[in-house]
Amino acid sequence: MVLQQFIQDTLFRQQTCCLPQIGVFRLNYTPARYDVTNKTIEPPGETVTFDETLTDDGNLTEWIAQKEHLVSSIAQMKRDKYLEDLRALLKKGQPFEIPGVGKLKADAVGRLSFEQEPPVLTRDILHVTPVIRPDASHKVTVGTREMVNKQVVDHTAASSAIQPPSPVNAGPDTDYPEYPEEMPSPLRWLWVAVPVLSVLTAVAVWYTVSKREKATAIPADSTRTAAVTDTPAARQAPATADTIAAADTTPDSLRVLNYDVIIQTYENRKKGEDMYKKRLSWKQNEIVIRYSADSSTVKLGVPFQTPAKDTAATKEAVIKTYKIPRVFLELRNN
Repeated sequence: MVLQQFIQDTLFRQQTCCLPQIGVFRLNYTPARYDVTNKTIEPPGETVTFDETLTDDGNLTEWIAQKEHLVSSIAQMKRDKYLEDLRALLKKGQPFEIPGVGKLKADAVGRLSFEQEPPVLTRDILHVTPVIRPDASHKVTVGTREMVNKQVVDHTAASSAIQPPSPVNAGPDTDYPEYPEEMPSPLRWLWVAVPVLSVLTAVAVWYTVSKREKATAIPADSTRTAAVTDTPAARQAPATADTIAAADTTPDSLRVLNYDVIIQTYENRKKGEDMYKKRLSWKQNEIVIRYSADSSTVKLGVPFQTPAKDTAATKEAVIKTYKIPRVFLELRNN
């Protein structure tokens, strides 16, 4: 089980190993101790204790992410699955054995208890003998009184020679097999790809909008008028149709044209004039009204004076400004 290798790897390196929502293992070192009564030196040792707590220090998630090459969110999901399997094992009454550490088990009411595994290596108890130094006197403290005595047990050298064992890492010598390496998960790059794709999309949208705004032509204020013209010159038929935009490829595409962008056409004169008055009330003072030769058709439009190559952009600007799905152009003689 993955949790067994995690406990072996972490406990002997950090002296503390936390299983989230289950408990904490602690490795405690016992130094060498001198028994004055029996005149012996007991060897140092180490004990493993377990406290049933609900803490989480995050080491298990980080360890799984490094071992299996996963992002934190995926590693946390796998951690929860491992812990769920452990709880199910203990609930069945089966012990959770950790090679080189001990075994964890639950009683009938669900309380956890830990039994440490006996150490593989044992150290002998050192017996010391008193040293008589007739040529020296030594101060010995008995309770709160200080006394002078010539008999001293010389165990200093034996104590200094005994050092506490250094922590060892669980390696291939343990009974548990080495954890197999897994293939890197394809989801580990997802947290990088999503922000990059969002940034690229935002840049593309910004570039498209900026390019369209630069290409939009603004109607010339000098050609906008609100006067209603009912003269024979104003009623003349248009000289050309929407094919003005095709002149962009001709040599004289840069010549300035006077034209109207027609946004509405009415076969009833009264309806056209009413709509014209209504648009003036909407503060659309740039709108002009044009009549056909027989005054039977009324057209509402916006006057422009631009180079021939800009007529297409002008139409797009009018469509966007007045929310009209379809417009067309008519040349003016003046």
